[in-house]
Amino acid sequence: MLENLGPRIRELRKQKNVTLIELSQKTGVAQATLSRIETGTMIGTVESHQKIAEALGTGLADLYDAVDHRRRDVAHLTQDKPRKAAHQSKGVQVELLTQESTRKKIVPLLLTLAANAKTQPEEQERGVEKFYYVLDGDVKVRLDSDDYLVKQGETLYFDASLSHELSNAGSKIARVLCAVSPPKI
Repeated sequence: MLENLGPRIRELRKQKNVTLIELSQKTGVAQATLSRIETGTMIGTVESHQKIAEALGTGLADLYDAVDHRRRDVAHLTQDKPRKAAHQSKGVQVELLTQESTRKKIVPLLLTLAANAKTQPEEQERGVEKFYYVLDGDVKVRLDSDDYLVKQGETLYFDASLSHELSNAGSKIARVLCAVSPPKI
């Protein structure tokens, strides 16, 4: 988790034109320790990180920014980038709405069903959940032996370990936003 901390310290130190010797003198942290932290062979303590941040004229939050993956993991898929078809069969198209789905906790999909088309029955392992939001049309969802008519603007949330299939209940194309967590396609 802290593998980016050392390079971040080195980057800040070089931006400020501070040598390891000078940083050691300002922080009271041994030069060898600072070198090990920068190369990633040692992590250091929060106390040493605080001293380093202060000596480099920054805050601990800024120093730890390289460790925080939330901004790096933002995935913006614009309209000019083609979506990957995760699956396509007669009358059914499944499009992946994000990139690198194996690294995500939720996989968003767009299901497009032609009139009278239906998906193959499927059953996920226990612990996998699905969410459907019908964007256009009406769909019938069969969960084991129960049928649910889900109309445009309605949702259905269920445990995907139940045998399930989706069919277009109307005469127009149906589009359904599907979210799967954890990611299983």
